[in-house]
Amino acid sequence: MFQRRFRIQRSAAQRLQSAYDELASDLPHDFPAPVLEETRSAIEDLADPFATGRDGLDTPKQDYTHIPFVTIDPPGARDLDQAMHLSQDSAETGTFTVMYAIADVGRFVEPGGQLDQETRTRGQTIYLPDRKIPLHPKELSEDAASLLPEQTRSAYVFTAHVAGDGKLTDYTLERAVVRSRAQLDYATVQHQWEQEQDLHPSIALLPQVGEALLADARSRGAIDLAIPDQEVTDTFTLQYRPRGGIEDFNAQISLLAGRIAAELQIKAGAGVLRTLNYPDEDTVEKFHAIVRTLGFEPRDTYQETLRSIDHLGDDPRALAVHYASPMLFRGAGYTLVGTDPDPVQAAVGAPYAHATAPLRRLVDRFVLPIAEAAARNAPTPSVDGLEDIISIMKSTGSVASRIDKEAIETTEAVLLSDRVGDEFTGVVVGHKKRDDSPVLNVHVPDPAVVVDVKGEAPVGQEVRIRLESVQDNTPVFTIAEHDV
Repeated sequence: MFQRRFRIQRSAAQRLQSAYDELASDLPHDFPAPVLEETRSAIEDLADPFATGRDGLDTPKQDYTHIPFVTIDPPGARDLDQAMHLSQDSAETGTFTVMYAIADVGRFVEPGGQLDQETRTRGQTIYLPDRKIPLHPKELSEDAASLLPEQTRSAYVFTAHVAGDGKLTDYTLERAVVRSRAQLDYATVQHQWEQEQDLHPSIALLPQVGEALLADARSRGAIDLAIPDQEVTDTFTLQYRPRGGIEDFNAQISLLAGRIAAELQIKAGAGVLRTLNYPDEDTVEKFHAIVRTLGFEPRDTYQETLRSIDHLGDDPRALAVHYASPMLFRGAGYTLVGTDPDPVQAAVGAPYAHATAPLRRLVDRFVLPIAEAAARNAPTPSVDGLEDIISIMKSTGSVASRIDKEAIETTEAVLLSDRVGDEFTGVVVGHKKRDDSPVLNVHVPDPAVVVDVKGEAPVGQEVRIRLESVQDNTPVFTIAEHDV
């Protein structure tokens, strides 16, 4: 398990707090009073989950409160978008039924109203190490619309029948009323699985279903960019957080729902897809050259290569391969259904749509009703303004990426500010030019940082680097003289 931590003194934590305040200064924080008034009115009016929503769409037709759904999220999460229940259709055939409920936040949002306009301004929830800037007021995203345990909620429910080999054989998508029974967290479920303890009955089949879906994903040429997250903890610790098997399996359930939503939108001839191009041959050759330099033998395809190199261990060269893997995929974006003749998401290996996080991402709220109407062969809801939704997601996605990058860089600088003159061991994972001078991108496992270093060395080489100074929240490194 790859995990490095680097703790800092209280004074440094205070500096980080101030830096995060500055990063967030241009973001929308408190919701305007008219937005809150409208939100609270909608919550009061729609206490009955079967009531007609502010979105004007059909009311839920199914009552699935007898199904013991459960949620799996990070510890302490309150904005619970998804809940699941897994069952086996037949032990002989090995087929499974996956029921996946998605929070129906749209029923609280009046088109053109105050809340609708505010969410279009925000686009998505923005995360900083010590806070988040939510897409919706917390009364909604962390309470009235959230799939909290023992609360009756309206939801979009995907029901997918999955064969033993992971192939999707049939599915439905309905608006229904559900009731989650338990709020689980990744770490606890991962521990139970690793210790061969019984999982909650509603997800006892998750490892089997997840493995089957992963096998099918491999047959489609799908891959997972398995890069451990570099994250800042609540105590201002910087660490790599590897994904465990349970989180991988859970991700496959979400990807399954996204594939279904895409297929239904394509059937309707309207909607928004998430697309990503396949890498060209030249890019694959460059990636495989890096793999060889790092001491691994490339397989016939980049997918097989990535799967063959462990992303959960502590081998810095293996981690360097996965850090280099994003070079394979550039240009992820959103596209309207019908505008791309081959709208495949290359990492998924199939058409795909964002449809499982409507509490945190604006586009999902528009995808779900289009897909649900297509599932019951009903007229497509209004699709006016979907181009605007794509523009909003693009612009706010850029903001989210910038904030994430700057938060990590700022944290690295503060963490390292008391270590000027120290040397560290790292692995070169990339090259670039800065002011016509060569700069290396070096992954350092301890402390958990990825830094720019003045100098030259081949990708994959282990190097000793020296921290010369920290200037304007930027650490300045050079290759140690004895390593030149």
